Amino acid sequence: MQIALWKADVRLLAAVLLEAMQAVCLELKVLKVMVKRTKKTFTDYNQYRDRPFGLKWATAYAMDDLMKGVIENEAWATKEVVGLELMNREEIDTILLESFLYHKPITLQLNTKDEFGRFLDPVEGQFLGEAYEDYFVLNEQAIYWTDVRHISIKEDEKWFKVDYFQDEEAIRNKQIKKERNIEEEIKLIKNEYYQDFADDD
Repeated sequence: MQIALWKADVRLLAAVLLEAMQAVCLELKVLKVMVKRTKKTFTDYNQYRDRPFGLKWATAYAMDDLMKGVIENEAWATKEVVGLELMNREEIDTILLESFLYHKPITLQLNTKDEFGRFLDPVEGQFLGEAYEDYFVLNEQAIYWTDVRHISIKEDEKWFKVDYFQDEEAIRNKQIKKERNIEEEIKLIKNEYYQDFADDD
């Protein structure tokens, strides 16, 4: 009798387990249907076909080079080199002698201009004492005495010389400029068509 009851319990338990497993399988199928991903298809929009990835990167690098060139050209086109004071031969000789004796670098401005009528950039270098009747040599380049407009000893700022107070003054000047700009923006604009209502007394 107990064996029969035990077999009945096992059958009942098996039936319950089977139903539970079917329910779990059904839930998994529903979940699978819900989670099922659609195939990704890309259709052209208004006959627009996007560039492939490699072409995009190649174009980006080309644009970077182009913009660097544009910025360099703009800096060159907008630069202004101010013409310095014209010096005579004795003054030029004095500065060249100081440069040679004390090994100081010099900057010199040539009296020549480019095709736009601007002075050329200053030439910098160390004078090694090679000078002749018509020219002297700077950076292995012959420079004629008549081409020199201005020459000076190049004063390099030392890294350890810091003037804190000069920076404060520059900040103050910037602040004053900013306040002036704000005042100009705030100025009232007179409206000629506006008529104030008369007070009825």
